[in-house]
Amino acid sequence: SITMTLSGVHDVATGHAATKALKQVEGVKSATVNHRLAVAQVTYLPKKTTVDTITQALAQAGFSVV
Repeated sequence: SITMTLSGVHDVATGHAATKALKQVEGVKSATVNHRLAVAQVTYLPKKTTVDTITQALAQAGFSVV
């Protein structure tokens, strides 16, 4: 499980978009984004994905990890 601070999350809609992007990554078991703090909590399977892959998925959705 990792905690990531995100840039680009500033309201409920962008929080949902970031959550959706995270959940679409194969190997991500769960993802929640707190839009008020711009923080994502991600539980993933290290054998199926990496932090780099998760970060890339967020970037493709328009978010970056701070």
